[in-house]
Amino acid sequence: MSSNKKDNQEVFSKVSINWYPGHMAKTKKQILEDLKLIDIVIELLDARIPISSRNPDIQELTKGKKKIILLNKCDLADEKINSKWMKKLEREATVILTDSKSGKGINQVLKAIDVLMQDEIEKQKQRGRINKTIRVMILRNSQCWKIFFH
Repeated sequence: MSSNKKDNQEVFSKVSINWYPGHMAKTKKQILEDLKLIDIVIELLDARIPISSRNPDIQELTKGKKKIILLNKCDLADEKINSKWMKKLEREATVILTDSKSGKGINQVLKAIDVLMQDEIEKQKQRGRINKTIRVMILRNSQCWKIFFH
């Protein structure tokens, strides 16, 4: 082995590589700040590859929050496999099969939000507050959207 190659190997073995991209770190920080104000978290996964399309940080970040998991593009995945994923993921949240192109499952999402927020809405009504704004955060990998419902 030439001394140049050996020197390079020594240098590379000492270099600390940070693989976590800056935009992901920034989004993670923003999610943590916004979660305090959020009622429900919706995690958007690809039904064809639910584990691969999942950001491993989201599960830990959203611990203790009401949650819905959407398996999107369900029309492109095998129905039997979709059912198996639903059963597995239902242990941690409400799971809905969706197809964003056709709109399949959107009504189910709205109903699931109503069901999850039913107790909170009742408490607000007893206090004389009507039309509570429901704050929903939709997360996909390192992307985040916030939606407000009345």
